[in-house]
Formats: sequence, C-alpha cells, structure tokens
Amino acid sequence: MKDKPHKPVPCWVLVASPTADLRRRCSQGLRGFLIREAGRRAVLERSMVELEPAVVFLDLALPGLGGLGGVPGIQRLNPAAKIIVLASTPNERQAVFALVAGARGYCGRDIGPSLVRKATDVVRRGEIWIARGVVPLLLKRLTSLTQDRSHERLAGSGRPFHALAPREREIAELVGRGTNNKEIATRLSITEATVKAHLTSVFRKLNVSDRLRLALFVTEHKSRLP
Repeated sequence: MKDKPHKPVPCWVLVASPTADLRRRCSQGLRGFLIREAGRRAVLERSMVELEPAVVFLDLALPGLGGLGGVPGIQRLNPAAKIIVLASTPNERQAVFALVAGARGYCGRDIGPSLVRKATDVVRRGEIWIARGVVPLLLKRLTSLTQDRSHERLAGSGRPFHALAPREREIAELVGRGTNNKEIATRLSITEATVKAHLTSVFRKLNVSDRLRLALFVTEHKSRLP
C-alpha cells in the first residue's frame, strides 16, 4: 500500500494596514497563501500569536503601532515571522532603522500585487527585500556608518559600555531594540525629558552622534552588555 502524499503545510501571510485598498492589493499578489488582513493593532497582535504567519506586511500607518518603534514589539510576538515594512515615503534613513529594528524588508505603500509576491518569496528564502530606488542611498548610508564605526574610539574595546551608568545602559539597549522615547519613558517610569538627557550623555560617552548610530552600535556589541 502506497503512502499518501503529505499535504503542504499552510503558509499564512498577514497584511496589516488601516487602508483597505493597500490590503486588497497585497492580497491580490498572495494567491496560493493563507491570508489574514488586520486593520487594527489588536487584530495584528492576535493574529501574530494565533496564526504564526511566515510573512507580515506591516504598514507604519497602522493606528497604535507607533511607527518603527513598534516593530520590535510586534516581532517579539512571533520571532520567526519575516516582517516587511511599508512606508508612505521610503527613504534610506528609515530603511536602516527598519532593518535594525528586525524587519526583513522595506518598501513603499504603493507596492503592486506582483511585487508583493516577489517580496514574499525573497524574504521567505532568508534574503532582504528593499525597494530598488532606496538601494543606492541605503548602501551609501551603510558605508558611511561602517566607516564611522571603524573610527569610534570604543569600537575595539572589550568593554564598550563600561562608561555608561546602569540607567544609561538600559536606555541604550532599548534604543537598540527600536524603542522610541515615549515607550522608554513609560517602561522605565521616567519622563521623556529625562530619557533625552540620558541619551545625550550616552551619545557623548559612546562617541556616537545620533540615535541611528547608537542603535547600530548596540546591535553590534549587544553581547557585551552587562
């Protein structure tokens, strides 16, 4: 008696956006997949846990998300999911932040159905999907950041965070996860003004000039955080 062929495991793709037309366009490009649409953060969070989607198209305009700062929190609900961030006006700075926050793709909200399918296939293979127009700018930005990091006085230190106070380390780690100032303030029960003051000190002590460089620095050296 021949064994019955195994049925393919259903693959869920989650499309989270407040815009019905964007959800429709994405769904058109995802024929053959199991699709769940989410117009609110609560539906997105529930679907991340219940469905364990392989790919998530995440519109930064989703109410309650908080922009890129909300991406790490969504990722933690299902670490295996490949998140593709959809932005209103794609730019290289935001693209770098998206990747640092854990996204596997980044493109515009005007993406068409055929590219939705291609993006899904690319990230499922473990690759990165970025809108073509952003690539040259992103490469230039990453090259600049790499050169900057190579000259940072703490980059080669065995204890890159030794100069930071405990609270500063906490804030630096949260920035590395993509958490915004408001969320940091709430989590640590301090004011946003206090968060900004600590960040100013962190920038000076780690010799980084802005939040993006701090996030990349923390990501690179996170294994050395106390």
